[in-house]
Amino acid sequence: MNDPLHILTDYKERMRRILLKEPLSELARKQKKDTNGIAIDMRMIGLFVLLYFFEMKLMRETKVGIREAASYIEQLLKETYILSTDEVIDLLEEVKEVFRPAKGEYKTYSFYNIESKKTETITFSYFKTSYFDVKNSRQYYELDDDGLELIFATKEYFQEFQLSIHQLMLRKLLEKGELQGALRQINEMRMDVEQLHDRIEKLSLEVKRNIINLEIQQKYMQLFEDRNYRIAHENEEFEQLHAFIISMRKMNESKMTTEDQEAYRLLVKIEDSLMAVHAKHKELLTRSLHLREEVLEAAEQSLYTIGLDHFNIDQEIVSEFVTQILPIERMKGVLAPFLSMERYEAWSLFTIFAPQQWRKEYEIDRKHYISQVVEQEEKEKYAEHVRRQFQIYMERLIVFGQSREQWTLEHWIDAMNKDEKSFLQKESFYYFLTLCHQKSPLQGTEKEIVEEHSLHFFAKALPQLPKALHIIEAQPILRVTERYTMQNLQFSWKGVEGYV
Repeated sequence: MNDPLHILTDYKERMRRILLKEPLSELARKQKKDTNGIAIDMRMIGLFVLLYFFEMKLMRETKVGIREAASYIEQLLKETYILSTDEVIDLLEEVKEVFRPAKGEYKTYSFYNIESKKTETITFSYFKTSYFDVKNSRQYYELDDDGLELIFATKEYFQEFQLSIHQLMLRKLLEKGELQGALRQINEMRMDVEQLHDRIEKLSLEVKRNIINLEIQQKYMQLFEDRNYRIAHENEEFEQLHAFIISMRKMNESKMTTEDQEAYRLLVKIEDSLMAVHAKHKELLTRSLHLREEVLEAAEQSLYTIGLDHFNIDQEIVSEFVTQILPIERMKGVLAPFLSMERYEAWSLFTIFAPQQWRKEYEIDRKHYISQVVEQEEKEKYAEHVRRQFQIYMERLIVFGQSREQWTLEHWIDAMNKDEKSFLQKESFYYFLTLCHQKSPLQGTEKEIVEEHSLHFFAKALPQLPKALHIIEAQPILRVTERYTMQNLQFSWKGVEGYV
């Protein structure tokens, strides 16, 4: 090796990663015993505390303190150690003192940095206060950045790739159908994105403080190029995950059996949560691009400030003219950097050859017109589909009621459960009933259909009516299927006063 000190590069960062886990080693050295004299593994207790507060952070629970953690860990240890509630609280107070000393919120460690040849101090913040209950005089805590980093350090992956690995894990969970685990994975991804936001903001302050030369500027520029590449890759993975979830949800919609209802609801919740995390992640890319511009501005400002500090106008400029007799040409050369550039405005003859706009303002843009035509065609196709559906429902309604003066929706549904059960699973069937009730009494005259635009869906249904059909609300509320609930209705070929 030509340079023996090469192996010491980033020595402080390596020591920081080693000392990050030092509180767990401190807890391991504590000698505690339970009621039966069995030695208690304090390092295990410390890890349980970290995992408990991590779980509460995932659940967005802020009012969590030592007593809440003790209630959970007491249940966790009841088959391992014999401890009372007060003893568990005392143990957790000691754990909290190790991670967050009473004298201050930071845990500090000193070490000799052989790279810089001096003793240095590293500070850690594992827990921070979140809320103080004045009435009950109780302090609540939550995990700070170093506490989260220690939790993540117990898994075998690097901090920069946490989000990418969580995305891969989410894909595997969805493929296996473990939807509850997938929802939890999205919560962890949300915390990863929040941490990335915090790191970028800290990096912004660091950039403005530390850029003093072009070498450091290039270092930060490379850092942001790598970060932007990784964020762009993560954004593509988010889009693929979203498309995968949509395909899964559509498959469940096609089945819609009773046992698939819970899975469908979970998929909708997973899709909403993932979209929220994705939207927050998109802000990262925008912020990172802005930060790249801030690097250039900080470098420019730094160089300008350094120039002002080291440039003496009296010595560099004035003394040149006072102490020496300079020819005019040389005086122009000395003054040129401090003079503004000459500006000359003129009209070019080539302007007449530039592209001209001949289209009048009132002319309709062709592309916009085509898009409107296509959109109108799609709407008409949908309307025609609904008209055909309503025609079929009206046929079934007339057949059922042709031998009756009046009947209820409940009786009609009972009959459909035997012969045409598939209609009860269609959303359009309930739209049909709702619109029929709103427009009651229904009559089969085409004049009414033309005059009232809201009845255009009934264009094929109403002409089938032999006479006016009256519909009013009735009791009770019907549980038609697992998915649909409908108010009972009373149908009659003549008006019926009041409600049933």
